[in-house]
Amino acid sequence: MNKKFLVPALAATILGGGVAGSVLNLSAFATGNTDSAQTEVSEKDEQKQLEKEAKLTKQESIDIALKEVQGSASDVELENEDGVVIYSVEITDDQGQKHEVAVDANTGKILKVEADDEESDKEGGEENDAEEQKRLEKEATLTKDESTTIALKEVPGKVKDAALEDEDGVVVFAVDVIDESGQEQEVLVDAKTGKVLQAEADDEENDGEEDDDAETDDDNE
Repeated sequence: MNKKFLVPALAATILGGGVAGSVLNLSAFATGNTDSAQTEVSEKDEQKQLEKEAKLTKQESIDIALKEVQGSASDVELENEDGVVIYSVEITDDQGQKHEVAVDANTGKILKVEADDEESDKEGGEENDAEEQKRLEKEATLTKDESTTIALKEVPGKVKDAALEDEDGVVVFAVDVIDESGQEQEVLVDAKTGKVLQAEADDEENDGEEDDDAETDDDNE
């Protein structure tokens, strides 16, 4: 008699466990959604609170910011900056540079004006490269054509590229030559004396060939 009741009881236990597991999973999912919803609600509440505290309108803050930095406004946001309600206005000036202008949302006072860091770093890098090239050109005695002629005497072939560089304090023309066998060679020519300082196969080309050889060996194995 006991055996007859054992199977139904076991089945009920398994089903009960499955239902309980499903309920727990649904509860966890619901909790995750609730947290996300609460975050969105809190952000909306914060924006509403900032809008209540702000005396200026968004358009008024844009007009004030454009008087400080001439250009076009691309974005405006209400923010709490250390307890002060501000409009953060992003402006692209007439030269294409981006600026962030912080306007006090109550008084209309300009609290901060700063250029976009990424844009400034990029332009600064380009200016440094241009200045470096000008300095090298002043120091170089040979022209680019003269350096390529010298390089081709060292390594017969076709010139792919030639650039002025500072090699350990020495101004050189780095001339890339595709030799008659199709191998890329880099020839360093002293930009003042015309002396060939170095001629070697391109490292990237060699690395690529070595990788191909390694893959071929692996396939053979």
